[in-house]
Amino acid sequence: MLSRRSYRNRAAAFLAAMLALCLGVGCSKIQDIKVTSCSVDSFTPKGLRAAAAKLSICVENPAMEFTLSDISGTLFYKGKDFVLYSAEPVQVGARSTAVYPLSCTASLADGVSVLALLSLLKEYDLADFSTTLQAKVTLKSGLSKKLKFKDIPISDLIND
Repeated sequence: MLSRRSYRNRAAAFLAAMLALCLGVGCSKIQDIKVTSCSVDSFTPKGLRAAAAKLSICVENPAMEFTLSDISGTLFYKGKDFVLYSAEPVQVGARSTAVYPLSCTASLADGVSVLALLSLLKEYDLADFSTTLQAKVTLKSGLSKKLKFKDIPISDLIND
């Protein structure tokens, strides 16, 4: 007869193997998830240093349903903190192409003046901007993983 500890170890190994198998089957589809368009539906200033926006994001998802939450990041200008941003959770449907509403907030980082922002509006180069982004991805089954992306050039995110 197996001891409780041995039984738990075998059960944990079995569950780990099943999880690896399930994730392995869907990995190729997960890599094919694309954001195909993004548009600003509304933009509301919140004082001189912050703003709220509502975006519409079109997502092509050939994989399973998932939810993005705890979305936050920092926009950098020439390597220095410029804007801090966050977004409300969004649920993306399985095997679909759909437009999802995304509510966001942004504020100027400490040490960034409104004048610095206004001077950039006149003339800027996208190559000077990069971002970090983190979000929690939760599958319908309840499994979740925190993802972090660092130093993403903004020019890579914007289709010309």
